[in-house]
Amino acid sequence: MSAIPLLPSVLAAGGITDINVGLTIWTGITFLVLLWVLRRFAWGPIVRTLDERERTIREAIEAARREREQAEKLLSEQKEGLARAQREAAELAQRNQKEVEALRQELTDRARKEAEGLLTDARRQIGEEVARARADLKGEVVDLAIDAAAQLVKATLDEKGQRALVEEYLSQLRADRVS
Repeated sequence: MSAIPLLPSVLAAGGITDINVGLTIWTGITFLVLLWVLRRFAWGPIVRTLDERERTIREAIEAARREREQAEKLLSEQKEGLARAQREAAELAQRNQKEVEALRQELTDRARKEAEGLLTDARRQIGEEVARARADLKGEVVDLAIDAAAQLVKATLDEKGQRALVEEYLSQLRADRVS
């Protein structure tokens, strides 16, 4: 019997689909109070935090954009510097090649002049030696002629004797030259 009296009290509380006006009003008031408290104490800091986050993200995007522009500028400058360095290296190589060619030409000219000078000196020395040898030979011929004349004058011989004298003198002359 005790089970039956409980049944009407459950039915009096209402079902899941029944609307309780008092509960609905209190729920609405509680919701409005909660909204007011959130707006008063939480909404400002949340909005400020979101604004700060948005500002930080915007600054990070702007900084990234600036850094990208700066990196592109540096890359452009490096490319220009590399091209300039390549041009300078090519000019330097060309200039060095010209200098080497000029130095080679100068050394060739100098060597040619030195060779011509040496050849001229050698020809001059040879000419001097030939002149000296001719002078020496002339002196010897004169001496020989004088000796031959002296020999002829000493002996006035007939033709046969003169011939023998000249042959003797020539053989003596050959013997002197060989030794």
